[in-house]
Amino acid sequence: MMHLYINGNDYHYAIEQLVRVFLPDIRLEKIFNSPLKKGEFILCETRQSQSSIDIKTQIHFADYDNSETVALSGEDLYKAGELKACEMLYRMLIEHTGYTPPWGMQTGVRPTKIFFNLLRNNSEQQAVKYLEDSLFISPQKAQLVQKVCRNEMATMASSEADEFSLYVSLPFCPSRCAYCSFISHSYASLKKLIPDYVKLLCKEIREIAILTAQLKLHLRTVYIGGGTPTVLSTDMLQALIDEIYADFDTSKVSEFTLEAGRPDTLSEEMLAFIKSTPITRITINAQSFNDEVLKAIGRNHTGADVCKAYEIARRLGFDNINTDMIAGLEGECVESFLQSVQTAIDLKAENITVHTLALKRSSFLITRDEKKGSVLSITNEMIQKAGEMLESSGYIPYYMYRQSKSVGNLENTGWAKPGKICEYNIFMMEEVQTVFGAGAGAVTRLSDKGSGQIARVFNYKYPYEYISGFDTMLARKHEAANIIKKWQKP
Repeated sequence: MMHLYINGNDYHYAIEQLVRVFLPDIRLEKIFNSPLKKGEFILCETRQSQSSIDIKTQIHFADYDNSETVALSGEDLYKAGELKACEMLYRMLIEHTGYTPPWGMQTGVRPTKIFFNLLRNNSEQQAVKYLEDSLFISPQKAQLVQKVCRNEMATMASSEADEFSLYVSLPFCPSRCAYCSFISHSYASLKKLIPDYVKLLCKEIREIAILTAQLKLHLRTVYIGGGTPTVLSTDMLQALIDEIYADFDTSKVSEFTLEAGRPDTLSEEMLAFIKSTPITRITINAQSFNDEVLKAIGRNHTGADVCKAYEIARRLGFDNINTDMIAGLEGECVESFLQSVQTAIDLKAENITVHTLALKRSSFLITRDEKKGSVLSITNEMIQKAGEMLESSGYIPYYMYRQSKSVGNLENTGWAKPGKICEYNIFMMEEVQTVFGAGAGAVTRLSDKGSGQIARVFNYKYPYEYISGFDTMLARKHEAANIIKKWQKP
């Protein structure tokens, strides 16, 4: 147990996130405004007056001890103090661990947010310089942010204030993967629940349609995600799709994604069914084409099964397919991962999303190798070289985000052939459009384009909670509608 002392400030979130970049397996106990006690600790202490702030940071470990004190003056002392405290600890943590994070001190979920905010008063070159000089982001990552933002701009600008997207959650899978940190459940364990779940899901979709019609909002994109939605029967999927098209005016829908997901659910019958619907984009998620890795993570398919699903999909006429790759999986070396990426390129996938492994507990990743930081460096090499391969093959990076506890604080990046980007991913990630979420674990995220205000309304997390608390959950949707009504008032 490591004690994290936060005295005289509330920088605890930024400090904790920074520490976890370097020491992801450490257990931290936050202690506020307290004298130091015996034992190992990390300290961030400030004393502030009207015109200045004194900052002290210290790391005291069994094999490392260092401290630094600095005084700042000027405007916006809170923000300047937080940035300086993080910088001081950042340098100490590099010295202690020998690891230099490619993303520097930037720990947020959306690196592009900082870049877009900087562009309000700066040129692109100045924004890149700030990322490199003030946040210590590597030139490669700073340039990646710049490219992603450039490729997002047209889609973001195309989103009208009266448009919204719909996310439908089907959190069921054939089995649970070893690395999974999403809300998904084995189909077999919840099979009896699924008919009632789908029935209520259709009811929630109808309620969202009524509310959005009252608010005079128009549906722009639809995303049915999971889990693995194709674990359901075609009859259940058809009922959901029919519900959407019966309830909403779909004349402005520009994109309809089904996260078909695992190839062991994608028979020719299932793919032919999907092709007969209005769905315009699917995912066939490999994660890896290395059979030993797939077996280790609990996937019930081989790399050849992924290729077969692609072959059937192409023969049926699908022309917009995404595949996910995960860097950092147990047993995957750099060469193996890059071979998997090359296979996805050879399959001519229109979208290839390169994820960094994210886990609820990441300690086993660090203990895989005796050299501290080696797993982080290997995973970053996978991400970096995969990006170079994709770019040289004609793909563009078009959206980016990070998950909590991703290895080395590394990123997930969506790459696409020009003209084949996923609009929903950009709208959702950049928070430029309201997204109504339906189903267990779904989040309704409200976005007021004029003011930039964001509000979130959460559904119950698990399917059994979703069913038992359905009426309470519907009431939350009405609360969401009331928020939008307030924003709409002149």
